[in-house]
Amino acid sequence: MLLRHVSLLLLLFSVKAYAYEFPVEIFEYIDDTRVVAFIAQEDINESRRWQPFKEALPLAIDEAVKAVKQHIDADPRLSNIALLEVELRQIPRFEQHWHYLVKVKADIEGERRNQYFVVLMNGKIIPAIREPQSTK
Repeated sequence: MLLRHVSLLLLLFSVKAYAYEFPVEIFEYIDDTRVVAFIAQEDINESRRWQPFKEALPLAIDEAVKAVKQHIDADPRLSNIALLEVELRQIPRFEQHWHYLVKVKADIEGERRNQYFVVLMNGKIIPAIREPQSTK
């Protein structure tokens, strides 16, 4: 009887463990800087698809920049923002899913630093982080 209960508990816990979905890692290079973003599979699925040369972009570049500005304005730690670069990229391994990679410079707690953002085609903002330099 005890063995049956232990088996049932083990089964319940293992089902919960398999239910967790790991985020999709996107590694990008922008100006010789490697950045990484972790995007939930659900967010990719909810973003709009795009077929180049067949249809217009679902999110224009000015809309993507505006979404990043609104995201930054909501963060009191960031100020004095300057847009440095915007690139359109396909999400690796996800056909017809694209994103913008946006690089800005901002004052963060008194220090001027670059910040990176991924903007999905539905306007969702995902902060990206600069990968630390290896010490080889």
